[in-house]
Amino acid sequence: MMGTRSRGFPQLARTAVTAAVTAAVTAAGALAAAPAQAQVRAGPVSRPQPAGPPTPAVPDPMPPGRYRVASATYDFGDSAVAIPGFPIKVELRGVVHYPVRPRGHRFPLVLFLHGRHATCGSGEEISLDWPCPKRLRPIPSYRGYDYLARHLASHGYVVVSISANAINARDNEVQDFGMAARARLIQRHLERWHRWGTVGGTPFGRRFVGAIDFSRVGAVGHSRGGEGVVAYAAGHAGRALPYALRAVLPLAPTDFARHAVTRVPLGVMLPYCDGDVSDLQGVHFYDDSRYALRGDPAAKHTVTVFGANHNFFNTVWSPASGQPGAFDDAGWRNPGGVCDPGRPTRLGEAGQRAVAIAYVTSFFRYYLGRERRFGPLWTGAALPPRSVPGRVLVTYHAPDTPRTRKDVNRLASPRDLSVDALGGPVTLRGLTGARICQNRAGGAACLSLTRRVPSQSEPHADSAVFGTPGTPLFKAQWRGGGAQLVNGLPRGQRDLRRYQAVQFRAAIDFSDLRNPLGVAQDLRIVLVDGRGRSAGVAVAPYTRALAFPPMARLKRDLAPHFLLDQVRVPLRAFRGVDLADVRAVKLVFDRMPSGSLGISDLLLTS
Repeated sequence: MMGTRSRGFPQLARTAVTAAVTAAVTAAGALAAAPAQAQVRAGPVSRPQPAGPPTPAVPDPMPPGRYRVASATYDFGDSAVAIPGFPIKVELRGVVHYPVRPRGHRFPLVLFLHGRHATCGSGEEISLDWPCPKRLRPIPSYRGYDYLARHLASHGYVVVSISANAINARDNEVQDFGMAARARLIQRHLERWHRWGTVGGTPFGRRFVGAIDFSRVGAVGHSRGGEGVVAYAAGHAGRALPYALRAVLPLAPTDFARHAVTRVPLGVMLPYCDGDVSDLQGVHFYDDSRYALRGDPAAKHTVTVFGANHNFFNTVWSPASGQPGAFDDAGWRNPGGVCDPGRPTRLGEAGQRAVAIAYVTSFFRYYLGRERRFGPLWTGAALPPRSVPGRVLVTYHAPDTPRTRKDVNRLASPRDLSVDALGGPVTLRGLTGARICQNRAGGAACLSLTRRVPSQSEPHADSAVFGTPGTPLFKAQWRGGGAQLVNGLPRGQRDLRRYQAVQFRAAIDFSDLRNPLGVAQDLRIVLVDGRGRSAGVAVAPYTRALAFPPMARLKRDLAPHFLLDQVRVPLRAFRGVDLADVRAVKLVFDRMPSGSLGISDLLLTS
């Protein structure tokens, strides 16, 4: 792994910070009124615009909302609560941002949980002690999301960010690296908030009584906090509680235990230049959740953010904060690398946080606030608004209902190369290589490695910590025209009129000489109807998932990654075929003379 922390493990021997600690923690119960948040200005990175067909318009998520925002803190001490199975008592501390409300309004609740970082510091010295020695001060990691909290609160949300320094100090001493403890800490805070929102109590009195809609609760977790919120979601799914978790967003998360999230919408944000969780293992939350529950009513999403690192999502972990232990985790050991801070494709602190505002806040505005206009942003049907910097790719797995999704071929097992998910025949034509690959200990890798590359990163591979097998996918290779993957649609499965798009996930094998260096790939989706008519659409105008990934001429680098992203083509693009009687869905590899791709999840969505 690259960077100074490996999968959420801080390396305490190095810090780029010279300023003293300025702890941003106020006394319990203090209230600070503030105007609605000013718009975050993006850094110098511009987002490339496609030359392809128009996409649906979505609201700009960047402007602040109509509510004035206030904030308050609560603090019950460094050793306030005992958590079963954890070696020490932990703090119960947090900050809340909330809209100054008219009477009678009840707002959704969103909870933030930070990840593993140094707990104490002063100047150049940092530590993982808890409680902190007298010479050091607590590092307020939980205040690093204030910018997101203010923005969400201005749109009508009560936003709580909680401290987990005690867990960070001792989590490596427990088998699951503190994930159960993090889930239980979330539970402790929600229990308090339910009390404060229904009957009141210290330190807020009756300030929040009647102000919170506990039927609409969301959770964001960063780094190990991401796995913590997933552990909470997995452990409390289906339980009768006085508050209902309705959306979960792991941000640059670890995924040691490989939990699946079902019944709750899931959005996983993956920073391409993550120097901490540099294998982007958090994509497994999406991979493992897709088909975990038959009839799952909840959607799954990934958001790949090119040029983003791990730390800049948290202001306290970012160098501009002056906090001990703050640094740029991407590129500092790889001058000239793809993720070097001097590269024009890297996002700076402001630019990266602008992306976070756009996607973190719109996720909850969509799923908790029911602002349906954000739907195309989260299905990948729409590009981000121009106010969002950099390059962002969204992948969407629709709920498992007949109205919203039809699986054509999961492309996850050898059987899928002979019979598709609908029971139709599968035919392979002209491919020089066609196999299901699954990177696991002692198993075949998905990368071909016929070209020397600075990274062999396969985020879908087996888990390095517990050895859970990787995600299987279809590896297609071809030279010359005519290569095809043909999926037959049996009787009763041929009417596609209720759906809006055909899509799949794909990744270009940057290590394979069949893919020309620096050149984007392309292929066609072809639909064939019962009268033998066909319509083929080249996918390149609709996606950037098949762009050749950025790659530096180094022996070792953080990137590129063999990461599956979405290719989505609207069904309205297929002209001249009867969508009520489609007999075959083909992937035809005739747009480039050669190529090597990973492909998964061929399906139709509405």
